[in-house]
Amino acid sequence: MTVDNEPAVPEVTTEDRSIANAQGALDVVQATSATVDEEVAAIDERASEQAADADWVVDEVSNLSATIEEVAATATQVTDRSEQAAAEAAEGREAAAEAIETMEEVSRVSGTVASEVDDLRDRIDRIADALAGIDRIADQTNMLALNASIEAARTDGDAEGFAVVADEIKQLAEESQQQADEIDEALEAVRSATDETVGQLEDAVTRIDAGATQVTETMDSLDTLAETVEETADGVASVSTATDEQAESSEAIAQRCEQLATHARAIEAGISTITEARSEQTRMLGEIDDVLAAADADRRRALADAPTLSTGVSGLDDLCGGGFLVGGQAVVRHDPDTAVNELIAQTCATAVAAGQAVSLTPPRTLDRETLASAFAATDRSVSDALATDDLFVLDMFGSWDTEYNVFDLDTRSLADANETTATRRDAPLLIVGNIEAEVAAVGERAAREARYENDDGVFDAQDTVLNIVADTAVPEELGAFYAGAADQTLVLRHDGGQTAVELLASPTGTTGVRRPITELSEPPFLRVTAR
Repeated sequence: MTVDNEPAVPEVTTEDRSIANAQGALDVVQATSATVDEEVAAIDERASEQAADADWVVDEVSNLSATIEEVAATATQVTDRSEQAAAEAAEGREAAAEAIETMEEVSRVSGTVASEVDDLRDRIDRIADALAGIDRIADQTNMLALNASIEAARTDGDAEGFAVVADEIKQLAEESQQQADEIDEALEAVRSATDETVGQLEDAVTRIDAGATQVTETMDSLDTLAETVEETADGVASVSTATDEQAESSEAIAQRCEQLATHARAIEAGISTITEARSEQTRMLGEIDDVLAAADADRRRALADAPTLSTGVSGLDDLCGGGFLVGGQAVVRHDPDTAVNELIAQTCATAVAAGQAVSLTPPRTLDRETLASAFAATDRSVSDALATDDLFVLDMFGSWDTEYNVFDLDTRSLADANETTATRRDAPLLIVGNIEAEVAAVGERAAREARYENDDGVFDAQDTVLNIVADTAVPEELGAFYAGAADQTLVLRHDGGQTAVELLASPTGTTGVRRPITELSEPPFLRVTAR
């Protein structure tokens, strides 16, 4: 069992184990406290920024409220002007309608005048026809006077009176012709003036019609404008109403922002108070840590001289100063790609071969064949070890067949299994606990409580504890708790195609040095080599 049988196993009391557990718990609390301090500082900074931002928001919202009020006032003015424009458009439409009626009346009068002028043309034409008859009569009268003169000449002076009459008729005919010509000239002037008047009347009617069309189009535009102005007025009125409501909301937001700023400043002050309290708490935790470290120093000094339990792995005992400390607490932390199952199987088989009893909580991936192969290399068998109370299996996953000293934790409690183990065993125990399995089976809190229950009189001072912690499956704080309470801490890592082991903490052995691990196909499964 030991490298050197002379040193006695140190007496480790329940109080000693409790101090070790408290030391581990305090390490976690201190690490958490430091994290909390950093978070509180970050929160304090963010709270200060939030307070400043809240003040800025208050100012901006106040400015926004003033702007909204100005917009509301402007919208009211626009509404008033839109309503005035709508009224003026309506008046313009009425005036346009009156203009259209007047133009229509002028058009009707112009038509009447044109008709009367046409009648005047007809009369002038009839007068012209009459004048033409007078012209013919005058011509005939002239011809008659000429004939009369000729006939008077033929009568040899007997017709002197007749000649005088003929001359007078001729003179009268000439005067009639002259007057007819003058009347014809006057009629021609009247006809020309009439034609010009008719043309002007026709042009006036055309222009009146065009003006009426334009006025109609203008009236249609005024109708559209009036509708648009009314719609605009309605829209602006809606905007004005909404703006008034927004102004009220903005004022409410401003009040809320002021309250937020007040709360932010209160939070900032509260965080400052918390920071001061945290500083005092951190100082007190440091003092407690010093007290626990001093109380645990004697136990650790005694363990430095304690016998060791071989791991059965070549080179690993040398790294650990002879193996695991009898009566101590060890932790093996590992990632999923390491051969931790082989290490567990080899250590359990070696302990039983050295006269120790083993309480094993196997990981989910540790199969019975690997364990049996390690036992067979020591001329023992798993079944024999179970039957002789040298091996106890606490089956967390139901992967083992039911037999003597195999405890199915689905049907019985962990505390009951531990008490049965402590009663049946005849030799010091190597207790191989699997924290991942315990957390999966009973939860983090129950697993932590079981740790204190086991230390409270269930196991003896000469029993050795080896806890297996899978870093990817065990909560970080719980893993740190077990590592902080351990006397020896081993870490198995697989990196760059190479598995290596490092002893992080131990009263003996070489700490802080990584050594490569070679995996073998048969027991002892592993070999640790020095570089």
